[in-house]
Amino acid sequence: MGRFIAIRLMHALIVLFIVIVLVFLVTRLIPGDAFLVAVAASGVEVDSAKTVKVLEEFYGLNKPFYEQFLIWLVNFVSGDWGESIGTGGDVLEMFLDRCPITLQLFFWATLWQFLIGIPAGVISALKRNSRTDMAITTGALIGFAIPPFWQAIVMIYLFAVLLPIFPPSGYVSFAEDPMGNVMSMALPSMVLGTSGAALLARYVRSSLLEVMSQDFVRTARAKGLGERAVVTLHAMKPAMIPVVTVVGLIWAGLLGGSFILEFVFALPGLGRMTVDAIYQRDFPVIQAMLIIVSLNVLFMNFIVDVLYAYLDPRVRLR
Repeated sequence: MGRFIAIRLMHALIVLFIVIVLVFLVTRLIPGDAFLVAVAASGVEVDSAKTVKVLEEFYGLNKPFYEQFLIWLVNFVSGDWGESIGTGGDVLEMFLDRCPITLQLFFWATLWQFLIGIPAGVISALKRNSRTDMAITTGALIGFAIPPFWQAIVMIYLFAVLLPIFPPSGYVSFAEDPMGNVMSMALPSMVLGTSGAALLARYVRSSLLEVMSQDFVRTARAKGLGERAVVTLHAMKPAMIPVVTVVGLIWAGLLGGSFILEFVFALPGLGRMTVDAIYQRDFPVIQAMLIIVSLNVLFMNFIVDVLYAYLDPRVRLR
């Protein structure tokens, strides 16, 4: 198991280095003088060649390309993520200030996915071809097909305008008002988790149906075990092997999905910060967030590989 984890970790580090190089190249090779456009978008007047030279020296753009990359990489690894062009603030501090809000959104969205997706998939599999199965399958297809931004608008109209149960937008910290915090996170977490719950329900259903037709399940029934014991003790663990991949993909996609939703619901998280940075062409922030998104995907893939090896020991031999 240790050798398996070490190999997967080495693969992840190689991919991460390639991603870092690509992120640096993309932000430097944008057509035109992207840096001056970003500075102008931040409100700083660039009225002379001397000002341009000072700014380029400050951000290290007057150095050779490879030297810029090495300096930026060493600084990034050591915790110096640079300064925001738009706000002048430290990018790492901006990230740490907003990260708890996004993680909180992820937590509630993931909880919503698990509480809805897994039971719905199990019930649908156990009641195959029944009206309940058809209703759950149809609901899952609809939930997966609806674009999150459109769903967010509909949810705001239904539960903040027609039925004023939840606030339409804004964020309240848990320390300030615990109940207000839960209420402010309710709509965005439900919207963010709906497509994941729908996808999870579909995969749980198909995986459980496949496992329930295996010989070892029929043997367990032949021994006189009840249906609940057969499902919980024998079928659920092997059925979760393909579902683990879906959970990893869903979690990896949550950060990307939060970009638009945090903007729609006015949540001051990482997604909102990234959208604002894109509008302002704030390249230090964009670079940092691209790497964070990549780290999130790589980390989830690594966790999925480890869980695969735990659930199915045969994977460790590959």
